[in-house]
Order: sequence, then C-alpha cells, then structure tokens
Amino acid sequence: MNTFNWQGASGRWYEFEIARAARAWEPLGGVYMFVKPHDQPTHDWGGPIALFLAKTEDFSRSLARHEMWAAAENLGAKEIHLLVVKDPAARERVEKDILEAQRPILNRNMLRRVA
Repeated sequence: MNTFNWQGASGRWYEFEIARAARAWEPLGGVYMFVKPHDQPTHDWGGPIALFLAKTEDFSRSLARHEMWAAAENLGAKEIHLLVVKDPAARERVEKDILEAQRPILNRNMLRRVA
C-alpha cells in the first residue's frame, strides 16, 4: 500500500493511504484530501500539496461524485489521500489539526477566523 504522512498543527503525524485512480470506495468514515503530487521528486524541497481536505462518515458516498474534485483537478490534483478514522469526535480533531497546519487553498472559507 502506498502511503504519505501529513503533519497536523499539533505536531502529530498522520499516515494516509494514497489512491491515484477512481475506485469503489469503502463505506468507512475518515478524513480525505485531494492532493497535487510533487512535480519534481528528484529535489528534496517541496512535496505534495493538499488542495482540499474534509471528513466523512462514508467514503463511498462522499467520494463517488465530489463537488470539489473538478476544482482540485484544475489545480493539479491527481491523488486522493485517505485516513480511516471510525470515531466521529476523533475525525473532527484530525480534520481540524490538519486543516490548521496545511491550509488547503480550496478550504479557505473553513479557515476564516472571526475577530
């Protein structure tokens, strides 16, 4: 299985499965990201870029026809990174932790802070 580790704002690391093609998604809950892979793997700078991040109770429902995929694909997304998190409260914490650290461009509305 191909994986990539993403770091949250808390400093914790999360190991996501990488899916590079459409498939039959499992009816499991978790966190997922639409990701632009690193263009030049020969360089040690840079890396994959998280373009959109969300949580779901069911990957099969959320990923079948996601409204943000076309926008992410236009920005270079070629992968979906998946992390199974069965507990809803834990899913919420993981999503918030990674959103705060990675700040995906397509999640800007979720990241606005009220003064």
